[in-house]
Amino acid sequence: MRRSELWRTTTFRLTLVYGAVFAAGVMALLGLIYASAAVFLTQQMDEIVIGQARAFHGVPSSALPEKVREVEIQDVRNVNFYGLFTADGVWIAGNVRRLPKGAPLNGIPRELREPGFQPGARALAERLPSGEILFVGFDAKTLAGLRAIILQSLIWSGALIILLGLGLSAALSLGPLRRIREVQQASLPILDGQLSARLPTSNRRDEIDMLAGIANAMMDEVERLLWAVKSVGDNVAHDLRTPLTRLRALLYRVREEVGVSEAHHGMLDQALSETDALLARFKAIQRISEIDRRERRAGFARVRLHTLVEEIGELYGPLAEEHGLSLLTETEASCEVLADRDLLFEALSNLVGNAVKFTPSGGSIRLRLTRRIEGPQLEITDTGPGVPEDERQAVLERFYRGRQERQAPGSGLGLSIVAAVARLHEFSLVLGDASPGLRVTLDCWPSAIVH
Repeated sequence: MRRSELWRTTTFRLTLVYGAVFAAGVMALLGLIYASAAVFLTQQMDEIVIGQARAFHGVPSSALPEKVREVEIQDVRNVNFYGLFTADGVWIAGNVRRLPKGAPLNGIPRELREPGFQPGARALAERLPSGEILFVGFDAKTLAGLRAIILQSLIWSGALIILLGLGLSAALSLGPLRRIREVQQASLPILDGQLSARLPTSNRRDEIDMLAGIANAMMDEVERLLWAVKSVGDNVAHDLRTPLTRLRALLYRVREEVGVSEAHHGMLDQALSETDALLARFKAIQRISEIDRRERRAGFARVRLHTLVEEIGELYGPLAEEHGLSLLTETEASCEVLADRDLLFEALSNLVGNAVKFTPSGGSIRLRLTRRIEGPQLEITDTGPGVPEDERQAVLERFYRGRQERQAPGSGLGLSIVAAVARLHEFSLVLGDASPGLRVTLDCWPSAIVH
């Protein structure tokens, strides 16, 4: 599975969101624990500082320096701060040799922010009845240690949650992604025209199975309707060809064997012409059905496209000259494809024949073979009226005739045959603007399917 596919899955994104919410909750919880513990420890340190300061209140002024040195020696943890200063701030005793600037002498503990003290340390300063200034503080080693523990907990828990979230997201996404890939693979034959193919389902009956079941039900109905419509057209074309053939033979015999006037003779010729047109249409319908049924894949072989282009040029060159047109063929390279040669010849014949039919006298037609990175490309351009952009897809359907072509002879099935040949070979057929005229491009490599 590609990493980009994992990122796009809903399961992966939801798991990441849940992981992010959980991580935020853990951080908030640890932050609340730290804040509560910090308030509690601050209160405890304030009580310690006030208690230590009160211990000096009953000591005579002459014994204060010795008392300060005594409690300083007893502080084996080095968490207490003591300082005894004269009334004008000169140091007398203690491990604090300089009275912090601006320290209020009110005996109320406050946070100590002087250099050399850890953040969160608490201290008070007060003037004794004898006039000396007493400074008592308590270091915040416990609070700092708690802060470090919580910070490490945040880092490790955050990293663990991220790693577990990514791993769990990937693990949970693999199953749905694998099933989506199976659905994609099962959809390819449907895109290729195999309407009998169906999407796989499982016993989970989850949302993917629900969608696959709906899609399969839709395909059942589409297949039924398409085959019903197609069978009607094929059956009509098959059933009417025989009576039409007999009718044509009868009209021909009447014209040849029965003595008729010149006017009647012209009407019989017109009837024969209309009968031939009907037979051609029915033959084209059956031809499209034959191609769509994929019955010609067994005849695929290596086809030299440059030879095919040359044959088309030799065949339609004289016809183009009769219509006052110039037909130019270009082959940049010798190209081969795996295809049905007869069908490709028929498709190119229809395209070039249409160009000859609709290009005004004095125009030009070009049949060009080029080699792309993906494979060979056939291009037919003319200087005719072209096809409007809003009709370029419709003209590939059966019996559709463009607004500019309705007065011209034909059945509207030529491009339908070309489209059927392209579908059979999985080639891409594109109609564009040649400015002026029409550009028809046939990419002779399997059409790109978005997975």
